[in-house]
Amino acid sequence: MPEISAKQVQTLRSKTDLAMMDCKNALVEAGGDEAKALEILRKKFADKMSVRADKEAANGRIGIFANEKGAALCEVRCETDFVATNDTFRELANQIAQAALDSGLTDGEKIKAAKAADGRAVNDHLVDAFGKLKENMNVQRAKLVSGIGAAYVHHNGKVGAAIGCDGAPGEAGRHICMHIASTQLITGLSREDVPSAEVETARAKFKEEVKGKPEQIIDKIVSGKMDRWFGERVLVEQPFVMDDKKTVGAYAKEHGFTIKSFTKMEVGAMN
Repeated sequence: MPEISAKQVQTLRSKTDLAMMDCKNALVEAGGDEAKALEILRKKFADKMSVRADKEAANGRIGIFANEKGAALCEVRCETDFVATNDTFRELANQIAQAALDSGLTDGEKIKAAKAADGRAVNDHLVDAFGKLKENMNVQRAKLVSGIGAAYVHHNGKVGAAIGCDGAPGEAGRHICMHIASTQLITGLSREDVPSAEVETARAKFKEEVKGKPEQIIDKIVSGKMDRWFGERVLVEQPFVMDDKKTVGAYAKEHGFTIKSFTKMEVGAMN
């Protein structure tokens, strides 16, 4: 049996964040070769991960990533809320979101085979995380937007939002993503995105409400009601959550950009 020093064990542990005994056993098996020890550990935990695959990954968090090319939201699942809020898992989810954006993939299984920023497969990072966290983890899906990106995830990790813009959104973009994440009703980015059937139903309802009014003011009343109706549903016309005296669109313009696309994701939601 080769002599394994405490320094070797500590060095391997600093790279893997695994238990000292796991690191020492892997080094012994690898004859002191650190690279081989890393592969032994990954295989060991990949096998254990497969055994644990039947455990329901019902919890999770939304990973986020944004750069000058776009933004990504990625739902990554785990077994418990304790792991979902763990820093290691948070960093993993964000790494996977970056891999989704870089690869242009949105399907969970395909993302697992994609390369992360360090050149390794996403699935290898999942195996490494399993070795540290000892829970079944899986990549569910991703959503992508193009344009100069901004993204935000709620403090509990369960809800995230992203926007693509025509200019650098900076912190203002993150604030708009916070608005999106905290708002239940957003039918579209602009009026053109609202389904025409919904628009006509609302218009007919408002016309019915003003029946009997003088003909010359009916159109004006209905138009005002429709403006308020759109203002509740259309992102750029909604009162901005951090300053309801201005709309989201006006807030963006004030900071030098226009929102071109947006998306939202919630753990466990179907859309």
